[in-house]
Amino acid sequence: MTIASHEGKHQVCCDSCPAGYPNTYAAEDWDAMISDAKTAGWLIRKAKPPAAEHDTSDLFGSAPRLASKASAEPQPYTHTCPDCAARMRIEGRLF
Repeated sequence: MTIASHEGKHQVCCDSCPAGYPNTYAAEDWDAMISDAKTAGWLIRKAKPPAAEHDTSDLFGSAPRLASKASAEPQPYTHTCPDCAARMRIEGRLF
């Protein structure tokens, strides 16, 4: 997850380039920060877990599901600025 924190303020930063969403937010305004960044064109999505090296797709026709508990650590998120998101769409890497 790429959230910069400094002196009680948080800022969304892009995972692909050094860009950061220009506004900073207090910890209690976390939801507002995410909402504002998404409104400004940032893509904030749950990161997919890494694929297992050995799976059972050759035996069962599909990769195994990853089990997790509700109390497990939250999945990390990816943060992509509007410029990088547009470039990824052109290159076909976003889907």
